[in-house]
Amino acid sequence: MKKRIIFLICFLVFLVGIDFLFFRKIQFLLPNESPWNTNHFFNFLYEYERIRSLPKTKKRIIIVGSSVAYYSLDAKALEKSLLEKFSLDVDVFYLAYAGNSPLYVYLLLGWLEPLAPDLVVYPVNFIDYRLHRTYVLFPEGRNDSVEETVMVQDALTFTEAPQSLWVFPWETIREVGSAMDMETLSRYLVSSGFSFYRYKDIYEQNLQNLFQHRFGRNTSYHSYMGVSIPEGVNGLGWTGKQFSFYPTKKMEEKGIWLEVTPFLLSGSSCQLEFSNGETKQVVELREPRWTKIHLDLAFFRENKQITATLERVWFAHEASGAYLDYHWDPMGVRLEQTFGLEEPKSGVQYIREPRTEDFRYNGMDDETYTRYFYYRLLEGLEKRPGIGYLVALKNAKERIRSEKFRPIFHFRYIQKIAEHFRNRNLPFLLINNPENPISLRWYEGSDWYKDHLQYLQSLESGSVHFWDIHNALPMQGFSDFHHFTYVGMEQMNSIYAERIGNLFPK
Repeated sequence: MKKRIIFLICFLVFLVGIDFLFFRKIQFLLPNESPWNTNHFFNFLYEYERIRSLPKTKKRIIIVGSSVAYYSLDAKALEKSLLEKFSLDVDVFYLAYAGNSPLYVYLLLGWLEPLAPDLVVYPVNFIDYRLHRTYVLFPEGRNDSVEETVMVQDALTFTEAPQSLWVFPWETIREVGSAMDMETLSRYLVSSGFSFYRYKDIYEQNLQNLFQHRFGRNTSYHSYMGVSIPEGVNGLGWTGKQFSFYPTKKMEEKGIWLEVTPFLLSGSSCQLEFSNGETKQVVELREPRWTKIHLDLAFFRENKQITATLERVWFAHEASGAYLDYHWDPMGVRLEQTFGLEEPKSGVQYIREPRTEDFRYNGMDDETYTRYFYYRLLEGLEKRPGIGYLVALKNAKERIRSEKFRPIFHFRYIQKIAEHFRNRNLPFLLINNPENPISLRWYEGSDWYKDHLQYLQSLESGSVHFWDIHNALPMQGFSDFHHFTYVGMEQMNSIYAERIGNLFPK
């Protein structure tokens, strides 16, 4: 019996040791090769560990929130503007991820103290309050009368908030554990105690990336992270009719992979010509698949830019299946994820690069943009179930305009967040962020919208500041209801810098 107890104790010590060593330490020492806007929770955790390991040599601004936050500000551009306009030499960091609601920003507050921020910035928008969930759960329901405990329980479901189990299990238990059933509570307890369970669904993606980038074809991915293409490449790696690049040793040894769709071929082959001004090579694309191409060795004799030109293009709105999308951009071939790189990028979890979809609205008038907006974001739900949340948001904004404002659940957590910073005399800037003028029209003139603004304004006092800029950006600066294009982000940078810079003593 004694031997069994000793064996059990040794086993538990070994398990806890391995759990701590690998899942809490080693995995964050490996390079993070998950690109921006993917693998959200691992990127968030990796970034937190990175910031915590840095010695503090300057004042720190930390941006918290959801994708609304990290689509709105560029950390390096903001640092540059603050230095130029206010002589403020600061570090700007993100601790934001997609779907992060006020409840989980509140649960994050205890994590901020080791980082010693001098200012915390929190941009919010309608999507962050998750008010559309009421109408999804109760088609005839109302946000001014729904039972709050039901919405709390809904917010704890894995589908709605995987971060509660993956990132904040213990904090979630302490805050809303009394609202959990026994099965849910047991899962959160196990997740709190063992990192291998807590991180089991997120850590492996980075390991897969590391393996694929070194030994694979890099043809299965969500977000392009190769070299910059002068003619532009979209977020998924699709080129237009032309794309240019420089030859590399890796290309010479392993060739390049390009995805060819049946819609480019249109029943016949398509010519792809490579040229650097002196050497030309024509390739016949015949099969709709990922195709390996070996460039002529003459291209590698000198480091001259190569331009690839397709015979024709295809359009996603005329396609079907996984290639169907409601936009009008001319499409070419898809590049492998790490195209043009000798070594894959790492540590780019919060670095946004411009893509072709960021520029499609440049010069577009309001009438054309409005038609495009409804077509691209709200039509074809039966073919594109992924736009369901946008349809639900539109429905929510149109319905809530006839309701009375009621500061429940996530609004209460915004109040708690404000109180946290006020009690610590730590500067905090809450921003009612810009919204697309088209979706803003659906509810801006309502009593609900006016009262919700008054509520947010009422939180301002002491070290807590509120800033309402909901109509500060024209529609062409938005990719949807609330996310900025890269161009929109650049346009807003100086506006954010002006307000943030004035919060620091002169």
